[in-house]
Amino acid sequence: MNMSKIKRVLSTLLVILKTLLAYPAGRLCYGGKHIWLVEERPNQAQDNGYHFFKYLNTCRPDRRCYYAITKDSPKYQTVADLGDVVPYGSFRNWMLLFGCEAILTTHIWSTVPIDIWRFKEFILKHRPKAQKLVFLQHGVLYADIPSLYSERTGADLFICSAKPEYDYVMEHYHYKRNEVVFTGLARYDALHDFTVKKQILIMPTWRTWLQNLGDGLKDSKYFRQWNQVITDSEFLKAAKNAGYCILFYPHPNMQRYRDCFVSKDESLIIADEYKYEIQTLLKESALLITDFSSVFFDFAYMRKPMLFFHFDKDRYAIEHYQKGYFDHERDGFGKVAYTARELVADFEEILAQGVTLSEEYSRRIDRFFPMYDQKNCERICQAVEHLF
Repeated sequence: MNMSKIKRVLSTLLVILKTLLAYPAGRLCYGGKHIWLVEERPNQAQDNGYHFFKYLNTCRPDRRCYYAITKDSPKYQTVADLGDVVPYGSFRNWMLLFGCEAILTTHIWSTVPIDIWRFKEFILKHRPKAQKLVFLQHGVLYADIPSLYSERTGADLFICSAKPEYDYVMEHYHYKRNEVVFTGLARYDALHDFTVKKQILIMPTWRTWLQNLGDGLKDSKYFRQWNQVITDSEFLKAAKNAGYCILFYPHPNMQRYRDCFVSKDESLIIADEYKYEIQTLLKESALLITDFSSVFFDFAYMRKPMLFFHFDKDRYAIEHYQKGYFDHERDGFGKVAYTARELVADFEEILAQGVTLSEEYSRRIDRFFPMYDQKNCERICQAVEHLF
């Protein structure tokens, strides 16, 4: 047996031992205390988990809750200033995982601490019956994602934020009627008060086939197409003449490749995820350019214009997320381009129109989001409480 295999075996045995210790310790220390454990991406605090945690500590101080975040996260102290924090992956995190009354997460599988990731499905599916798993969602769901079906997640409550989304999940994701609720996303409560700058935000999503490319990313169509856009002289000139700056924000899963994208124009910034908060960028930007990222729903919720770049539409629908109920051409909130030249032309056109949302796209948004208020967190809280 080689050394690497020995290390893996020892690591597995250590995880099993820690799990066996954390389960009884967690049940003993936290069981019956009605504690809620809230989380999102382990090193972040800007998604629905953070906004819901903030709501609980501000409006429901009677509700005891913890937020799991990595100790080295730049947002650790920000969250700690709001309420109780537990270092993600720590033994105490494990104890809370097994002893809390409810686990509320934006990323269903990141619920499990790093060290016991390999046991994620087993642990979640064999949690105590009294313990509830709530999927706060990361964004509006509009594709068909089998990994989020009821039989895969075992979630007791699935949060939806749009009527078409709710109907689709109810019909295709195999949940019972009382397991899916139409409440709105927690972070949408903060999208009613904002000031817009002369800023263009480019925020593409990632691709499953790009995860481990390393330096090979530059040979991918994904890189070539987006790099062509952000280095296009006509695109940059049009923005500059209209007085706009441009911020290109790679998806969190693509941030490690950020240095592959190089801006030679001072008006275009390649954003570091630790220096910018996504919701702040969405709120202050006048126009969003994206591909399939669900952040466009946040932008639509604020009734702001957007453009889409679908250069790999067919492959994306096969290898990344399968198509669901939403068609960008039929149901979307902005023009769809399939080549970089088309996108630049659409960009110049929307600049000439004053960067405004057309009446047709506005009507589509109103139909998609019939519920528009600042009570999303309140509704989510009530829905979770109804589980007990």
